[in-house]
Amino acid sequence: MTEETPNALGTYDEPARSYASLWFFAALLGAGFVFDLVLGGGMAHLIGWLLAAALVLGLNFLLVYAVRSEKSLRITADEVRVGDEAIGRAEIVAVAAGLDDDELAVLGWPTGKPRSLKGLTVRLFDGQDLVVPTRHPDRVQEALGLGQAGDPDRSQDVRAAARSDLPLLAEIDGRADTVFRLAGYELPDLPPVEVAELAQAKAVFVAGRPPIAYVQLEEVDGLAYVAEIAVVPKWMRQGIGTRLLERACEWAGRRGYPAIVLTTFAEVPWNGPYYAERGFAETNDLTPGLVALREREATLGLDAVGRRIVMRRELAPPGAVRAG
Repeated sequence: MTEETPNALGTYDEPARSYASLWFFAALLGAGFVFDLVLGGGMAHLIGWLLAAALVLGLNFLLVYAVRSEKSLRITADEVRVGDEAIGRAEIVAVAAGLDDDELAVLGWPTGKPRSLKGLTVRLFDGQDLVVPTRHPDRVQEALGLGQAGDPDRSQDVRAAARSDLPLLAEIDGRADTVFRLAGYELPDLPPVEVAELAQAKAVFVAGRPPIAYVQLEEVDGLAYVAEIAVVPKWMRQGIGTRLLERACEWAGRRGYPAIVLTTFAEVPWNGPYYAERGFAETNDLTPGLVALREREATLGLDAVGRRIVMRRELAPPGAVRAG
């Protein structure tokens, strides 16, 4: 395999810098020495020229070697690596075009992409975009074997979660919680979403491929219960959460649940008021299961953040018999 060329296995090596500058300085010093010879002082200045060559070429070699060691791009069957930073190839789902890569994170370059590199923007499974620094984006795309990514289909792509989607949902949940902290609400440390729990849920629906949002549904005392609903912050305020919520209500109605309930913060704008606009109303008629849920929330410290309430939306089932 030659440098900067993908091979049949989809691997690729691209040094961060070439040694061309070394040959340039060598040629420059050689030309200077020849010119000095023509003037008659070359041999008398030979030691000086040798010292200059050793210093200039030695420093240049060390600089190029260091950059190549720390910032070269290497794609293997398992990962994409730039220096000490790497991402698994399985995390990359597509190439994301039309984005301003100056605003995105750059693999291996925490201070941003050097101007000498173009970069290829890739989309990760969690919806984030990342720049792979390269002089040859087309060759990197060929090595990765990726097609072009469009934005997730926000109008139609609400679907039942596949088994392969479940490991991705904990990340969505964690990123959604950052909105509370940015708004000044200090959430307590909450138990992470477990894949096993999601696998045992009554239903899980997701939006996007890969998922950028999800809703988890359970049953509490004969009622459908929204155990969790989360949207990646960059996709909020685009109707995705509403479509998931309506899909959850449709699912619950078709299975004969008389109502769907959830617990939420009463005053947080994207919680209580948001659900009220979508047909939910606060209720104090709590079943034993809902009381237990509220007690658990208090134990976790959620009540210290703000007033928590139970909200309920009545459903009009189309005559389907409720199934477990």
